[in-house]
Amino acid sequence: MSDLLDRLKAGKAAIGKVSLHGIQFGMRILSEQDYLSAGLAVEAAMKAAGIEFSTSSVELFEMEKSGQLLVRFLVDPVSGQPVAEDAESLRDSLSREEVAHLIEKYLEHERTVSPSERNMPEGELLKLFEAVKKTPETPLLNGLSSVTLRRLITILASPPST
Repeated sequence: MSDLLDRLKAGKAAIGKVSLHGIQFGMRILSEQDYLSAGLAVEAAMKAAGIEFSTSSVELFEMEKSGQLLVRFLVDPVSGQPVAEDAESLRDSLSREEVAHLIEKYLEHERTVSPSERNMPEGELLKLFEAVKKTPETPLLNGLSSVTLRRLITILASPPST
């Protein structure tokens, strides 16, 4: 099995590590549900604060979104438990630069563990396609991004000529 398939198999269970001021944090891979929950929490927080979405509130929206994502992916590297109960407590503890650093490290981890079609070489995507053809119920599909899943469906609908 290729290195890519091994990484895909690890999927959401892979906890990345990031250090901030000598403190080691874990980073779990976010699911589609995590992103949806974060988006809904952002909308609820803005409504609760009486802020309507507009061009002037975009920065507030992005700050809240970053906090909601952080609270979902930052975990204790040993137990896997969240490091904070809510986004507000994280924002109270982190500067903008630290938030940007953590988000950047998360995205690097996500690209490593759950590569998407955007950065997956064509040959690796075809290997994944062959593995799925052999075992359609494979758990390999569980950790894939929606972009990669769409690409696999496209290949299924119009297989490459061999």
